[in-house]
Amino acid sequence: MKVDAYPPDPRIVPRQLPLPSPWLIGRQAETTVLTETLDPRADPASVVVIGGPGGVGKTALALHWAHQHLDRFPDGQLYTDLGGFDRPSEPPSPLSVLHSFLMALGTAPGALPAGEQSAAALYRSVLAGKRVLVVLDNAADLPQVAPLLPGTRSCAVLVTSRANLAGLRLRGATSVRLDVLSAAEARDLLIRQLGADRVAAEPEAADLLLARSSGLPLAVSLIAARAASRPGLPLSVTAEELRSSGDGLDAFDAGDGSADLRTVLSWSYRGLGLDDAGGFRLLGLLPLPEFDEAAAGSLLALSSARTTALLRSLDLKSLLRQHSPKRYRMHDLVHRYAGELAEHVDAPGELIAARRRIADFYLLTALHADRLLYPHRAGVAPPIAESGVKPLEFAGEAAAMEWLGAEHRTLCAVQRLAAAENLPAQVWWFARALDTYQYRQGLIHDNVETSRLGADAAERLGSPVMSVLAQRQLGRACTRAGLLDEALTWLSRALVLATGPEEQAHTHHDLARAHADRADRRNSRWHSEQALELYRRAGNQIGEAHALNALARRHTEAGDHERAREYATKALSLHEKHGNGSGAAVTLDNLGSIARSAGLPLEAERSYSRALELTLGQDNRFFAAEVTEHLAEAQFSSGRLDEATEHFQRTYELYVAQHRLPEAERIRGRLAALHT
Repeated sequence: MKVDAYPPDPRIVPRQLPLPSPWLIGRQAETTVLTETLDPRADPASVVVIGGPGGVGKTALALHWAHQHLDRFPDGQLYTDLGGFDRPSEPPSPLSVLHSFLMALGTAPGALPAGEQSAAALYRSVLAGKRVLVVLDNAADLPQVAPLLPGTRSCAVLVTSRANLAGLRLRGATSVRLDVLSAAEARDLLIRQLGADRVAAEPEAADLLLARSSGLPLAVSLIAARAASRPGLPLSVTAEELRSSGDGLDAFDAGDGSADLRTVLSWSYRGLGLDDAGGFRLLGLLPLPEFDEAAAGSLLALSSARTTALLRSLDLKSLLRQHSPKRYRMHDLVHRYAGELAEHVDAPGELIAARRRIADFYLLTALHADRLLYPHRAGVAPPIAESGVKPLEFAGEAAAMEWLGAEHRTLCAVQRLAAAENLPAQVWWFARALDTYQYRQGLIHDNVETSRLGADAAERLGSPVMSVLAQRQLGRACTRAGLLDEALTWLSRALVLATGPEEQAHTHHDLARAHADRADRRNSRWHSEQALELYRRAGNQIGEAHALNALARRHTEAGDHERAREYATKALSLHEKHGNGSGAAVTLDNLGSIARSAGLPLEAERSYSRALELTLGQDNRFFAAEVTEHLAEAQFSSGRLDEATEHFQRTYELYVAQHRLPEAERIRGRLAALHT
């Protein structure tokens, strides 16, 4: 039988596109790429691959664009769901799809070739010279797609896939990767589905629904469908269901068995190999969905090369995304799903070991970073890491600060996880490792929270040494936060437990600071004198310098500027001798205050400027706010109002950024006075 005996019927124009969603939210940039690329009048028309995780709206974008541009393809539109990720049975073969397309284009059943290559050749022949759009939805890999590509420049192809399909890009395809919706776009989607009045009537419930959906269009739609199915109930009912489900995914269900998020995510998981599946599950144990490659390597106890390969594989399947060098992010809901799988599939012993490895990685890396920030901290033997943990090391203070900045939220979360997992020793160490960074960055409320956890952990451990260190740290944190009564309570407890002159000296020094903030000069001076004597007895010259500087402040308050300058100058010399830049900055600031109190504003400004330069070099934002304020006051005293205004404004911004609102309000008043 000859194929020519069954020529295609030219009168048949296929219109196979499914009905699109009634709306498309956002995606303006991606739509522009499709419009500019998929034009059969261009030379050549192209292939576009829309990629992204399950539920992000790939098919919705493809169908919406296709229906908006039917006029570009007067010879028809072909569509097939390749079932790459969402079918329990085998996806359709390329040959079966080719047969379907050929019949849609008018080829008689008797003329359909039996082999894939022959069918593909006939398919290309039938499409030659025609302006047809081919939509290949839900593709798994290149072998599924390649036989379905037209051979003519006049046709355009739109492919959606959770996989990377790099082979298509090598053939000239354009790639568009969808991300989640912005907060405003997600709200717009919720309003489209529930109505503006219903969303506006319960803003707090709507905010919770949107926060839990994390911008994933499918999640927003499932929650909206759940709420829409019960129009007589307030949104707060659905919100409470979400809240009571904790980190689970039970609430992300249309409610009628038609769709649920867990099933959609499972389609991607089922396509993973054994090693990739195991790695994916364990990544769900991370406390936050953003992490770096080194953390993943320690969690999984894999070499660097194997970790990179596994993460790359998961990235290609849109289960996570590399957003910067060696840093990855999973969608919140994908992360929750991975954690659920780990709890159900992996042995309890492996989960305990994995959690211990990740805690040890972050803890030991943070301790190394903290040693670079504060090398003069009292030494305590660090914990020993679990097997497979490879903590990072840093070339210098700047690299340590950068890592701590990127991982601060994670470090706090891991400390809370360690507390929940009943690991008090690690909780204590995390509090210690975070202290210097939180102080420098002005994260005073975080500092109080992590220090409280550390003090509680020390009490549970029953270690007097740990209790003294934790109580003293919490006292310092409370002092910075203005919780002075609580600060004195913790510091007084620490003094009772302190043994040895050095530990007692540290505690007296912290008590002196707390009393000074309460304007109790007598007690502040007494504790500083005790600290000085004990530091000298212990041979701790840096501690001696801190105590001398504290006493210099007390002499300034008493009007003895000569003695104050003598003490502060000696303190500065000791700090510089031992390379203690942070102590030198504090002492220079004090020398500026001594000069200003003595009526020497230009000398004060020079000292403040040197202190600010050192402080900014250390990225100590907490102290930089105070030094900048002091510099502004010195410039104001010298009559240099423009410079003073500039520094007052900078001071205000620093205080606001650190949520030090009483201080910010004080500076706002100074600025207002300067402009009247």
